[in-house]
Amino acid sequence: MPILTLKKNDGDGKPSGGGGDDVVLSAMDRRIERRLVTPQRVAIVAGVVLLLAVSAYAYVQFGLNRTLTVGAERLTVSAVSYGTFLEYIPVTGNIVPRTTVYLDAVDGGQVTAVHVEEGVFVTAGQPLVTFKNTNLQLQVIGAEAQLTEQLDRLSSTRQNFDQSHLRNQRELIEIDYQIDRLTRDLARKRPLVTTGGVTQGQIDDLEAELKRYVSLRGPAVQALQLDEEFRSNQMARMGTALEAMNKNLEIARENLTNLVIVAPITGQLTLLEANVGESKAPGQRVGQVDEVNAFKVNAFIDEFYLARVTIGQIATVDIDGKTYELEVSKVYPDVRDRQFEIDLLFKDTPQGVRRGQTVRMRLEIGQPADTLVVANGAFFDDTGGQWVFVVAPSRDFAERRAVRFGRRNPEGIEVLEGLRDGEQVITSSYESLMDFDRIQFRTEG
Repeated sequence: MPILTLKKNDGDGKPSGGGGDDVVLSAMDRRIERRLVTPQRVAIVAGVVLLLAVSAYAYVQFGLNRTLTVGAERLTVSAVSYGTFLEYIPVTGNIVPRTTVYLDAVDGGQVTAVHVEEGVFVTAGQPLVTFKNTNLQLQVIGAEAQLTEQLDRLSSTRQNFDQSHLRNQRELIEIDYQIDRLTRDLARKRPLVTTGGVTQGQIDDLEAELKRYVSLRGPAVQALQLDEEFRSNQMARMGTALEAMNKNLEIARENLTNLVIVAPITGQLTLLEANVGESKAPGQRVGQVDEVNAFKVNAFIDEFYLARVTIGQIATVDIDGKTYELEVSKVYPDVRDRQFEIDLLFKDTPQGVRRGQTVRMRLEIGQPADTLVVANGAFFDDTGGQWVFVVAPSRDFAERRAVRFGRRNPEGIEVLEGLRDGEQVITSSYESLMDFDRIQFRTEG
């Protein structure tokens, strides 16, 4: 029987020379080949492929859509619904008297008497504080003396004008008389020249004298006219000067009356800073009187709303469980510390309010509109109003959705696009949700 000998190869592919490693096969032996594909290997490959498919699906579902699982109790969910949206801004103001009159020491001086105490109710015209000002009193005396002197000068000047006017009038009357006399005398004597009763020389003398008076009459009339014009102008100027001096004297005398400060209106003396013997500079504040039972609200608003706040707008405030309306009465144009100031008047003054009391109002800055509204919340500041998490109908999760909002007030936001009536929106803070696209609600149990 033939014998086959198999030799093992070395690492270089050549048969090894050692006899101990040879395999001897007989003619009855058969070589068995090793199989690469087996059922076990197919099962392993199929399992790996399935695992990869599941992983890919999970990545698409939960990797690309970043998901966060949280407890539903940690979130605030609000419904989108139709309603009346009113655009307003919250405003905090202080109640102040509608009318406040300040008391100043106009010319200053030394306090000689204080007639009332701070906090009392006073009536218009009631004396409050009396001052003494020697310099002012001397000024008034000097003004009175100057006025008296000017009155004397005016009287003397007027008398001189009157005398001059009378002289000119008498002179004109005399000239007219002489002209009339000479005219009549010539009319009588001219016929006597032919009879010899009157000489021609006498007639010539009368005619010459008449001519002289006639020539004097023109300058006399002109002098009288000039005198009347000058007298009229000068008297008008002196009258104006006298009137100005009288006004100055009245002001000086009024300053004397200002040494006694009286209540300008009926009200409460809420401030009085005056003590007997104390000196006050001119214009220094002494006190103030507030109108009683007439109040307004003074408030400051962010400059962002300057163009949207106008006179006549309505605000509401709740005081002691009752709602009161106010109307913007004045908008101050100055902006200080990025705020501007407004005054509001009560339509019906509430009872029991006090000066300096703080109130919180709702100032309407837009017309009411029927639209989709969602509750205002911290989410708006986090997303800038660009997107929200909308709860699925199953209420198991919420997904990010782009939206467009309109006007906003402290209670609600106007919905323009992206949401429908009845949908639920997460309105609490998104601070920890910003990096996720899907919020999975954790179920209890």
